[in-house]
Amino acid sequence: MASSSLLLACVVVAAMVSAVSCGPPKVPPGPNITTSYGDKWLEAKATWYGAPKGAGPKDNGGACGYKDDNGGACGYKDVDKAPFLGMNSCGNDPIFKDGKGCGSCFEIKCSKPEACSDKPALIH
Repeated sequence: MASSSLLLACVVVAAMVSAVSCGPPKVPPGPNITTSYGDKWLEAKATWYGAPKGAGPKDNGGACGYKDDNGGACGYKDVDKAPFLGMNSCGNDPIFKDGKGCGSCFEIKCSKPEACSDKPALIH
């Protein structure tokens, strides 16, 4: 009987740990830099940033400089580790906004080339 209770307790604890580790990263949101944009779409450019398989830089920061000693333009270091572990991109103005766009959420849509869907997507 005691071994059944112990097994059940271990399963419950394992489930709680799994749920915690699978949850979204807790990163504070960036400032709202879009208040001056109104409802209009602005043309901007973004580029892929990071390793070929997706998670963070393999080249000490690349064009964005995310992994240099100062954390690059946005000050983020170790983007190949949690909570940043994922795909990253760099944007020009109006996305970067002299650093005010760092950590912000954007709704983007690809309009060129013709292979793009032209459907908006939220990017955090």
